[in-house]
Amino acid sequence: MALSDVPSRSRIFIDANIFIYHFTGRSEECRAFLVRVENGDLRGFVGQTTLLEVAHRLMIAEAMENQFGRGTNPAARLSRRPELVRELSKYYFATMKVPQMGVEILSLPRDFLPASQEYRQRHGLLVNDSLVSVYMQHVGVSLLASADAAFDRLPGVRRFGPSDI
Repeated sequence: MALSDVPSRSRIFIDANIFIYHFTGRSEECRAFLVRVENGDLRGFVGQTTLLEVAHRLMIAEAMENQFGRGTNPAARLSRRPELVRELSKYYFATMKVPQMGVEILSLPRDFLPASQEYRQRHGLLVNDSLVSVYMQHVGVSLLASADAAFDRLPGVRRFGPSDI
């Protein structure tokens, strides 16, 4: 289902890719969805680790935009060039806007490691995706905003994604 199909007054977890597509200007649907959260039509949640993933991916995107990270592994190239990393800041200011949008940031639950392992083993999710599932379970949210179809394997989760990506 499309992001625009999320019913008003819903509680929804927001995956990193929604923020990435919004902040990089790749999806008008993601922008409109996040405006709904900011306006209070939706109650959005994001996990601490998910927010760190947003920061990391935006840092790499900024580096590539500035020609710092071109090549097969821009993160590895950047890690060897701390002087270039010090020049990056746009990613930080974008990430800092997330709580200002009215998105609630969730702490990692105590039992995150065994709980996330269960999702990896049972549903074949990658580590960060399994943490999304743990956060969702922790706050009792079954709706997910994500472009990642891997979440469609999870019973009881309704995924809404951008159709303009």
